[in-house]
Amino acid sequence: MNEWTTSLRTGLPIAYDGEQFTVAEIEGRRILLRQTGVVGAPKLRQVDISALLAHPSTEILVAAPAEEAAPAAVLGGLTDDEDDELTQKVRHVQEVLTGYRLGDAVLALDGEPREDYAPGTPMLHRYAAKAAELKVGESTIRRWISSCFRSQVLGRFAP
Repeated sequence: MNEWTTSLRTGLPIAYDGEQFTVAEIEGRRILLRQTGVVGAPKLRQVDISALLAHPSTEILVAAPAEEAAPAAVLGGLTDDEDDELTQKVRHVQEVLTGYRLGDAVLALDGEPREDYAPGTPMLHRYAAKAAELKVGESTIRRWISSCFRSQVLGRFAP
């Protein structure tokens, strides 16, 4: 089952009790519906929000958003160059956050942790060091890290 949400707002097209309406007004718990697709003056109907939403014939007449591709499908569609670029960005983020490009002392590469990313080094210093190393602004490094936290999983990191 595809689940999605939409805001209950004026102008929203709704099917209710065998007729098509648009939401004309919302005031407190009451909704004023304006009948659509009729000749002559449209019929107005006022209903309680809970009655409208609980009624078995109620249907929101807005197309459901397209389903997003699964992260694995998106990552599987990357070219080799895009995959390499993403891998490098993830490693830079992990180095700033943990001191290790692979994200853990157990997986430390030769020479890790580097002085600018060693445990106990303030995060602001790490941001500045990484920005200088890559010749980008500190805001770019912060954006990469913020993106990483929003996606919750480094495997879904979107630069």
